Amino acid sequence: MNVNYDVIVVGAGPGGSTAARVCAQADLKTLLIEKEKFPRYKPCAGCLSMKAARLLGFDLDPVVENTINGAKFTYALKDSFSIRSPQPIALMVMRDRFDQFLVEKALEAGAEFVEDEKVVRVVEKDKRVEVTLARGERVYCEYLIGADGAGSLVAKLLSSSQPKGRADGAGLESAIPVESAIGFPKEELQMMHFDFGQVPYGYGWVFPKGKWLSIGIGGVFKGEKSKPRHHFNTLLEGLHFTSEGSPGRVLGHPVPSFYSLEQKVSQGRILLVGDAAHLIDPLTGEGIYYALRSGLLASEAILGSKKNGSDVSAHYQRAVEGLLFEDLKWALNLSRFIYRSTKLAYQTYKHYPELGAIYIQVLEGKETYQGFVKKVKDRARGLLKGKLREKIKKLWVKP
Repeated sequence: MNVNYDVIVVGAGPGGSTAARVCAQADLKTLLIEKEKFPRYKPCAGCLSMKAARLLGFDLDPVVENTINGAKFTYALKDSFSIRSPQPIALMVMRDRFDQFLVEKALEAGAEFVEDEKVVRVVEKDKRVEVTLARGERVYCEYLIGADGAGSLVAKLLSSSQPKGRADGAGLESAIPVESAIGFPKEELQMMHFDFGQVPYGYGWVFPKGKWLSIGIGGVFKGEKSKPRHHFNTLLEGLHFTSEGSPGRVLGHPVPSFYSLEQKVSQGRILLVGDAAHLIDPLTGEGIYYALRSGLLASEAILGSKKNGSDVSAHYQRAVEGLLFEDLKWALNLSRFIYRSTKLAYQTYKHYPELGAIYIQVLEGKETYQGFVKKVKDRARGLLKGKLREKIKKLWVKP
């Protein structure tokens, strides 16, 4: 293995492999390092929005498990309503196959890949970054991209400058074979199911993925007396898809959502992308789109710096703030309304089904969260009177 690179990417998830692919395509000597042996199972809902799919620019059919054209919503598994679209609104993927596919694209572009190797130390000095591997070897680069997920080692370099007040979420998920699911409605095989009202600051979900049903929860459980597993079990029991006992392997994972306009995603020659940068939608928990988008922005900042000597950190920070933070701010604002007043929010969406069509446009990238929030607020006011109106105003505070 060469010890000197233009770019080293730590973490081979969607954001890391995408950044490595773009840098390699631009003839930069690029190394992608992954601590796991690929392909590896990754606990993740595996829902790819259409705006995320479009970012990649190549055919994803080899790794698409299912195409989704609708969504079902319930409140405590009751009071259901649905929205449908004539066009696909999301693609379902299994992260082991999807991530392997993206790594192969990076290799085809000329990136080098080292797997089953953990990075234990990162130090920036003398206009380069020194990366120490678990086996003791040191490699060097001009730019480093930290795409090593929640709990990122690379992100710890920026931790002293991060604002306080962060409350990370968590998720649990499992999968059962569709053929063994008891009473699963066949007409919902192309629909996502979201259940609100039972998970604190979050929701439960059922995503059909070809031969599998992925079932999970995501929320913020800080200060909760009950554990996330309790909420997962409540959802599973209410669905009645499985017989008594465990559905199989249940895995948990952190959800490091966006939380502040003051978040730092870069420092010196080091750039953070995806989960490592807390670039996760605080409303839905979607992370793949923001991982891909930030991976592209990071590679663009590096290419600009190589070409004209610009400050890569400042370039990337500005790009992320302008293109991602603004929309995530409004997603955070909307999440405060939905998760602090869930029943009211649910009734708002149920009474105004056109909001579902507008949110589909958000998933497609045709509408912003800011535009969607304005429409939700307008509809919510129609359901509010007197003291309730004043109560809801307090929920719409800017992050």
